[in-house]
Amino acid sequence: MSLKKECTKTLTPAEQQNLIYLRNKVDHLQEERFRKDARPSLNDEIFNAVGELRSFTSNLRQKGRNI
Repeated sequence: MSLKKECTKTLTPAEQQNLIYLRNKVDHLQEERFRKDARPSLNDEIFNAVGELRSFTSNLRQKGRNI
């Protein structure tokens, strides 16, 4: 077994649910962006949601989680 294989860990159920939530949040905001009646603040919301998802996944990878 390789060293990398031994160091990777699967996500806990809470981490899985948080990851699904953050991904869905980004997806829904990006879909809403193209609606004619989109909120003016939507670009800021998308920027924040993507940053939150990126930070969350980065922290998981640093902990050795396999995403």
